[in-house]
Parts: sequence; structure tokens; C-alpha cells
Amino acid sequence: MRVLLLGGSGQVGQALVNSAAADVQISAPNSSQVDLRNAANLRQAVLDTRPDVVINCAAFTRVDDAETSGQRDALALNATAPEILALAAADVHARFVHLSTDYVFDGAGLPPYTSDATMNPLSVYGDTKMRGEQLVVANNPHALVVRTAWVHSGGGTNFIATAVNLFLRGKVMHVVDDQVSTPTRAVHLANALWLFLARPELKGVYHFTDAGVASWYDVAQCVLDTLQRDGLREPGTAVVPVSTTTFPRPARRPRVSLLDKHATWQALKLTPQHWRVGVAASTRELANA
Repeated sequence: MRVLLLGGSGQVGQALVNSAAADVQISAPNSSQVDLRNAANLRQAVLDTRPDVVINCAAFTRVDDAETSGQRDALALNATAPEILALAAADVHARFVHLSTDYVFDGAGLPPYTSDATMNPLSVYGDTKMRGEQLVVANNPHALVVRTAWVHSGGGTNFIATAVNLFLRGKVMHVVDDQVSTPTRAVHLANALWLFLARPELKGVYHFTDAGVASWYDVAQCVLDTLQRDGLREPGTAVVPVSTTTFPRPARRPRVSLLDKHATWQALKLTPQHWRVGVAASTRELANA
């Protein structure tokens, strides 16, 4: 299987590369090789590669920047680029897989959100991701859109990396306890994507995260507990719960954006890992790096 992977340097992209089977050939051009803002360049990358599968993990994920100075880039990367990729993949008869987010929901409904729940994003980031989904589905009816949430790993920039860095320096961390979703370890998501690719009949919108429910406060406390179990907790470290209003930010976040994953777990015959397992694993990788 020949795979063209966009966003290969990100957490999920790296996990896909590291977990690929021996018979999978991955082409993962970087931003200097393929400009996601250049429609002709992006389309040509698909036509030149002629892959069996195109996986789009690339996105503008700086949520607050999207609200202020990055609106144009967010629209280009999160909506326009997926549309171009979806069309190009269809032209070469390649399967197209696109990653999306729980931020397409407003968090005001009755969670967990099913894959066909009404989208109502609160931010520019969420709105551009919603538009990307809609354009992908409209232009490539065989495409697969996988929504996920709160992705983390033992590398790169993520909330757990920030927490580990602060705790190893003996800091107190103030963390919001009124935003709720499910942390998702990147390699768990990558493994699910490979299972999706083994099922060519699956198309449309699916949800995947790890199992369970957590606030950001819960995640930070799990990081600290893991460090303590491993004898790495520094004196004076602690997690203090605060409300979202304590840290005003340009972009609004959904308060409760739990995704219903049962259709995915059933389709893939997958038993999910609990989010605490994933957070502990990423914590240990980061602490021992």
C-alpha cells in the first residue's frame, strides 16, 4: 500500500510512520516540499505520487492564533487544503482519510456527540475544521473523516509536555476543571487509522478517542500522579483547579465535547485504551527523554 501523508511531522503523522506495517510505503513530504497553501502544488503532489491512500493529518491547530492573526492560514489549511486533497484523491482513485476535531461542537448539547450530531463551532478554528469536513464529504463521497480530541504523545508540543516540564521544575500548575473531553494518545489514534484502512467499505464521519472522561485538571493530576509513582515528583509541585474564566483567551472552547465512539469501536472490533493509560505512557516518555 502506497500512502501519501500530509502532516507527517506532527504527533499523529509521526505515530503513523512509526506504526506502519512493513508492506506500507509512506511518502511524507514536509512543508518545503509541498505547500499546503498552494492549490496547484498540493494537487500535483497527489498526481505525482499516485498513492493508494491519502491521509491528511495537517492542520492549523493554534486555536487562539486562528481567532486573531491566523484566520487566513486557518481557512487555507483547515478547509481549502482538505478540499483540494479530497478532489485530487478521487481523481487518482485513492482513498482519502481526513482528521478533524471535537471543536466542531459547541459543548452545550447533551454529550456524547454522535457522528451525525449538529455542528456548531465556537471558534474560528472550529469553524474552519467544520468547513473542511463539509468540503471533503461534498467532493469525495467515499472519503473518511475521523474526529478526535486532545491528542498527546511523548514528543512534540502538547498539554502533557507542558505539565511534565513544569512539574519537573517543581512548579504549581493552575488548570481549568470545567472543560471536559477525552485525551487521546497519538499512537492509539494511528493504530485505529490503520484499522480503518483495512476496511475499505467504511466512509463518512467517525469518532475516535481513548476511553473515559476527563477535564484538563484530571489530566494534569494524572501526569503528577505518574511522576510520583515513578519517584520523579519534585517538592512543591501541585495542581490547582480553576475555572475557564480565570484564563481569558481569544478563542472560546467547548465546555463538554465528549465524542460517542461506539460506532467506531464496533466497526473496528476495537477495545479502546483508557485515557489514563495513554497519559501515563506519554508522561513517562517525556520525563525520560
